[in-house]
Amino acid sequence: MYRPPYVAGSFYPEDKSALQKMIGKFMEEAKRNIDFIDEGKYAGVLCPHAGYVFSGKTQAHSYYYLSNSPAETFVILGPNHTGLGLPVALMDKGSWETPFGEIKINEELASKIVENSGFIGVDSAAHKYEHSIEVQLPFLQYIKKDITFVPICMGIQDKETALDIGKAIAKSSKEPLGVIASSDLVHYGSRFGYSPIKGGKEETLLWIKNNDMEILKMAENFDIDGLYQFIESKEYTTCGYGPLSAMLSSMKELGAKKARILDYSNSYETSGDYGTVVGYGSVGIRC
Repeated sequence: MYRPPYVAGSFYPEDKSALQKMIGKFMEEAKRNIDFIDEGKYAGVLCPHAGYVFSGKTQAHSYYYLSNSPAETFVILGPNHTGLGLPVALMDKGSWETPFGEIKINEELASKIVENSGFIGVDSAAHKYEHSIEVQLPFLQYIKKDITFVPICMGIQDKETALDIGKAIAKSSKEPLGVIASSDLVHYGSRFGYSPIKGGKEETLLWIKNNDMEILKMAENFDIDGLYQFIESKEYTTCGYGPLSAMLSSMKELGAKKARILDYSNSYETSGDYGTVVGYGSVGIRC
């Protein structure tokens, strides 16, 4: 099955040269900010999935971190924003296209993950219009050539499901592997039905950053239990906490001992609107 680039021209440029230039600029900034190189057969990252003008800077930190990984196959986990398809949907055949060309699904790894999971089903409908996985591919193609991937779209994100998916990924992988969790952080404001603080600009932005950093610190410490407690107690609007937890679970199963917070930003820095803010975080893991 072939999937065209559904959000090219909206979330990111559809012109190849413009896209190359935009990502290159973001990657150069990330290179200046990351002065270390971690090593290991396996790599995991948290990446945002908003339009590149908003979150591309932070997204680039994750991909610069991935750029020296030996992995040539990547599992990309994203939330389901459309409500289409199975609750947890893996696309197991075919290819996706971006302005940089086609990228094939790793059918062998996809089959093993489905076999090792009690929750994942094979379904392409969930992926048809979903942007959270698509927007990762141009960055991935920018840093790697001749790669394959497995897309998993999570419509349900409870802890049991996330842990199952993480363990299935780890159990299915023998070769070097990258696991990418696609998630934005807080979605704050009336547009999202989430305005727990009634303050001025400085107070609001400080509250957003402090709470988003709590999510990133829990990711840094592999604290999946704490992450779910935080999400539930605050009714926090992180859209991909399930993909994040599945990625952390897989890396822990593969032997990871530490993670790094690579970058944080939010949409206010681009829009200037503190009444509607989405947070973006980058975390990297190697083992």
